[in-house]
Amino acid sequence: MLFGGLGLFLLGMERMSNSVRNWAGHRIRIWLQRMTRKKGVAVIMGIIFTILFQSSSAASVVLVGFIDAGLLTIKQTVPILLGTGVGTTITAQLISFNIGKFALLGVGLGFFAGSFGKGWVKSAGNTLLGLGLIFYGMQIMTTAMAPLKDNPRVADLITQLENPLLGVLAGMLITAMIQSSAAFIGILITLGQAGILSFESSLPLIIGTNIGTTVTALIASINASGKARQVAFVNSFFRIIAAVVFVFLLGPWEQLTGTLSGSDPARLMANAHTIFNIGMLVILFPFTGMVARWVSVMVARKREYQPRHLQYLNVEAIALGDMLMPILKKEVLAMGRMVYNMVDLCLIPFLSKDERAIVKIHKEEAKVDKYREEINRFLVKSHENIQIDSWSDESFRLLHVMNELEQIADIVSVNIMHQAEEWLKGDMHFSEQGENELKEYHMRTLKQLNRAFHLIESWDPGKAMRLKKKYRKYAYMAFDLEVQHYKRLFSGAEATVGSSKAHMELINLLRVVNSRATNFGRIVLLEEEDTLQQGE
Repeated sequence: MLFGGLGLFLLGMERMSNSVRNWAGHRIRIWLQRMTRKKGVAVIMGIIFTILFQSSSAASVVLVGFIDAGLLTIKQTVPILLGTGVGTTITAQLISFNIGKFALLGVGLGFFAGSFGKGWVKSAGNTLLGLGLIFYGMQIMTTAMAPLKDNPRVADLITQLENPLLGVLAGMLITAMIQSSAAFIGILITLGQAGILSFESSLPLIIGTNIGTTVTALIASINASGKARQVAFVNSFFRIIAAVVFVFLLGPWEQLTGTLSGSDPARLMANAHTIFNIGMLVILFPFTGMVARWVSVMVARKREYQPRHLQYLNVEAIALGDMLMPILKKEVLAMGRMVYNMVDLCLIPFLSKDERAIVKIHKEEAKVDKYREEINRFLVKSHENIQIDSWSDESFRLLHVMNELEQIADIVSVNIMHQAEEWLKGDMHFSEQGENELKEYHMRTLKQLNRAFHLIESWDPGKAMRLKKKYRKYAYMAFDLEVQHYKRLFSGAEATVGSSKAHMELINLLRVVNSRATNFGRIVLLEEEDTLQQGE
C-alpha cells in the first residue's frame, strides 16, 4: 500500500506538472523575457513560474538553459531564483489542506475532461486528474503508515533525524532523488498526519529539501557554459545561506510557525516551508545585484565547445517540452552555422585548387548529421507524452528547418564535392568572367542563408515574404548567368569550353541551396494563409 500510494502521489505530481507546462510553456517563456527587467517583477515571475511548473528544480533547469542560450542575463535570473523558492511553497500549501475526501471525484472529473475536452478544458481536466491522484495517494500512504508509529525501529530512526545535521542531509538526499521539494514536503505531511513524524523533527528535513532541490540544476550546468554554471551556483548559494541562518533559528522558527498554524501537522509543515523561503527572499533580496557581480567573477565564464554534443540542452531538461523551444532554436541555429560553413567553403577547391576544403566539408557534414540526430531525438523525447495534434507549430517548423539544413549539407558534401573531386583531377580553369559570376552568386546564396537564419528567431511573415522575393530574384539571376555562360561558350573561349560542365552544375546547385533556404519561409507563409482561411 505504501509504495502504491507513493507511486500515485508522484504520478499525480508529474501529471499536474505536465498539463500545466503544456498549457503555459510558451506563455511563460515570453513573460520571462519581457518582464524581468525590474527585480521585484522578476521575483514575482519566479513565483508564478514555479507555481505553474510545480517544481523549483524544473524551473531552475529551464533558467540554466535560458541563460546558457543568452535569452536571459544573470542579473535578470538571480531575483527569479529567489522567487522560485517561494513559488514551490504554494504547492505544499495546497497539499496541506484536508481535501482528500474529494480525491476520487477529482480523478473522475479530471479524467473525463482531459479525455474528451479540448483546449483549456482538456488542460484543466488533466490538472484536476493530477491533483486528485496526489490526494488519493496521500490518503493511501497515511493509511499504510499508521501502524508504523508504534514500531520501535521507526521511532528510533525518527529520533536520529532530530539531529539537525542528519535531518538536513536526509532531506537533501531524498529531494535530490525525487527532484521536487514540493513532493518531499507532501511526503513529510503524510508522515505527520500518520503520527510518525513530529513537527520538530521535520524542520531539519525541510531545510535539507530546500538545498536538495538545487542538485538538478547543478547537474544540468555541468556541461553548460560558464554563465549557466553561475546561475546554478547562485541558486545553491542562496539556499545554503538561508539553511545556515535557519539552523541557528530552529527555536524561533518553530515558535513562529506554531503561532501562525495551530496544531495541525500538515499546516505546520507547509507553513514552515513557506516561512523558510519567504525568509530567504527577505534576507537576500537586497543583495541580488551584488551576488550576480560576485559570482560572475568567481565562476569561470568559458568552456570548451564539444562539437559532437548539443551546446545548450541536456537530458535533465527533456521533460520540459514546449517550454524549451527558444533553446531548441539556438541548437538549430548552431546546426545552421555548420551548414553555412560548408556552403562558404564549397568554392575553394574550384578557385584555389585546395583539396583541404573537401576534408573540412566532410568533417562538418559529419557534425551536422550528428547534430540533427541529437536535436531530433531531444525534440521527439520531450514531446513523447504530448499528443501529436497538441504539438506547437514551432516544433514542426524546427523539424522542417532541420530537414532543409540536412538537405543543403548533402548538396554540398555529395553533389558539389563530387564535382570538386573531378575538377581537381584535371587542369581546368574558369574564365575570369565565369569565376566572378560564380563568386557573385555564391555570395548571394550565403546572404539568403543568413536571411533564413534570421527568420528562425521570429517566424515573421514579413521576413518570410522578403526571403521568397529574394529567391525569385536569384532564380532569374541564375537563368541570366546561364545565358551569359552560353554566349561565352559559343564564342569559343577556351577556358569556358573546358569548365562548362562544372560551371553549369555549380550555378544550378547553388540555386537549389537558395531554394532550400527559402523553404524556411514558405512554411511560415503557408501557416499564415491557413490562419486567414480559418478566420474567414
